[in-house]
Amino acid sequence: MKIPILLYHGVSENRGDAIADPLYALPLESIRRHFSSLRESGAPSLALADLLLAAPPPGGAFVITVDDCLESAFTRLFPLLLDAGLRAAFFAVAGAVGRPGWVTWGQLDEMRRAGMEIGSHTMSHADLSRTPEPEAVEELAGSRRRIEDRLGASVRFLSLPGGYRPAGIARLAAAAGYEAVCTSAIGYNPVPVERYALRRFCLKAGDGPAAVARIVGRRTAALAPRYLEERGRDAFRRLFGERIYAALRGRIVPAGAHRTLPRFPAETPPDRREGPPPIRPPSRSA
Repeated sequence: MKIPILLYHGVSENRGDAIADPLYALPLESIRRHFSSLRESGAPSLALADLLLAAPPPGGAFVITVDDCLESAFTRLFPLLLDAGLRAAFFAVAGAVGRPGWVTWGQLDEMRRAGMEIGSHTMSHADLSRTPEPEAVEELAGSRRRIEDRLGASVRFLSLPGGYRPAGIARLAAAAGYEAVCTSAIGYNPVPVERYALRRFCLKAGDGPAAVARIVGRRTAALAPRYLEERGRDAFRRLFGERIYAALRGRIVPAGAHRTLPRFPAETPPDRREGPPPIRPPSRSA
């Protein structure tokens, strides 16, 4: 049995998001259609925690994850998930929570109480492959500690920013208390899963319900172009290095969309405890 994990980021129409990345932000209607097709498929929507259980997951199951926890994670994606009866794991950049364009602590807690998992996306969305180990330890352990302190709940899962998976990350993550790590490497997860190297399928601009159906339906032959694209990108990064890859990507992605974030002060500004309310989708009967 192999389990697909889907990866989402932001909503392209949401101008309030701190990151406006045209490669990874999807139109709201596309995401709505994704979730509707998943609901109608009858395939079980699992939590990441379900993948760590001794009992095998049900056939056809999938997991949804959301990286960054931009403002639209709460205002747009969260209501769509509730409406479709789906679960998801949300990975927050701990140092950004409460700042303009990101979720607030109250919003994260509301999602947690609604049954969503809350994990860490490090403290500052750091490229851990170029971060000295003492700083990497703080990125992992410090972010987990801050989220747990603010939400009063255990943080079990880590998502690596930018798809960078440095050597030794399993050791560092385990030492920081994480039970599993999500990467951006493409592919399915055989059961029992390799918990510190979970693979995901990143949904990008242009992906419609057919793309989700191919992934969740395990149509591996139809996914060949996707594998080739992702592995070609990874080969380029290995061959030319992360600095050249980031520089070239910076020429494609407009200003304001950069995914390398500055270091954040220790505490969230007091005037950003709350943010925009969730935008509820129309009822299905409408």
